[in-house]
Amino acid sequence: MSSKSRKKVLLMGKSGSGKTSMRSIIFRNQLAADTRRLGATIDVESSQIKFLGGLRLDLWDCGGQDSFMDSHLTSQSSTIFRSVHSLIYIFDAESPDLTSSDTHYFLKCLGALRDQNPINSDTVVESAGGADPAEGEEAEGQGPTVFILLHKMDLVPEAQQSSKLAEFEADVTKRATESGWKGNLKFYGTSIWNETLYKAWSIVIAHLMPSLSSLRSHLSHFLELSSASEVVLFERTTFLVISSVTAPSEAEDAEDWDKRRFERISTMVKAFKLGCTRIRSPFSSLTLSSPNYTAVLDTLTPETYILVLARNTIQPAAIELNIRLARPHFGKLEAIGMSK
Repeated sequence: MSSKSRKKVLLMGKSGSGKTSMRSIIFRNQLAADTRRLGATIDVESSQIKFLGGLRLDLWDCGGQDSFMDSHLTSQSSTIFRSVHSLIYIFDAESPDLTSSDTHYFLKCLGALRDQNPINSDTVVESAGGADPAEGEEAEGQGPTVFILLHKMDLVPEAQQSSKLAEFEADVTKRATESGWKGNLKFYGTSIWNETLYKAWSIVIAHLMPSLSSLRSHLSHFLELSSASEVVLFERTTFLVISSVTAPSEAEDAEDWDKRRFERISTMVKAFKLGCTRIRSPFSSLTLSSPNYTAVLDTLTPETYILVLARNTIQPAAIELNIRLARPHFGKLEAIGMSK
């Protein structure tokens, strides 16, 4: 399997920061309330996850206890940090050591990542404030990207969340630059109790996806042919957002739409699917109607779901027919991606 279709991703952070909980919610379909029973990660837990286009994600969940972190950075450094595509580092927003020992270990991880992937020396620091998943494609030759999640933001008063993230981003970026790091840094505030977790992980997964811009162009063509207002593509298992397009004619109205609508949909539909599973009733599709819009959520390919939003002048049956007619085309695109 080529390196482009198999990507190694490290999930790191101090013990108790929430790494295993978010991994269980995103990849194991657990509810946030059920993660309280999870134990701490011992040493390293590696798992392989299949995604759209033949992408294989090698996710390494690295234990965050001090003894394990010291081992990761010394005797295991070449094993853990070599050939890494991306690092996802989790900080506990309420940790008393957030700006001291927690950041100290992070900077040491950056040093190990730089030493094992020297191509980082040629890259430029980027501070992400909200990159669109559709723009998350990897730039060839840039080396690992670092995603920094300031987690458990629900414990921070809502009025202080934005300023806390901004201050933390500025401080960590400054210290990382002073330590010699020249690679990408992308910051997001997250919580397992709301859609911010899906927003951040959608961007991470979109960053790993091959040929995302090509897929987006095909979605735009589908949107135009079906006279839809908006089209959203979800990964089938995790229900993370892969890409989305909005009709130019809806641009003015879209300014007033919920900016987190896609991630809210991910959260709700995944919970609904879990409910269907528990009563042994398989989930296949969903149709919703309002006075102004009709939405149809249905399978597009073996690896994706598609959500089509249209004015209520378009009947649900017409949307369902367009999705059915589009399946062979998008199935071929997926097969092409898997063959690369």
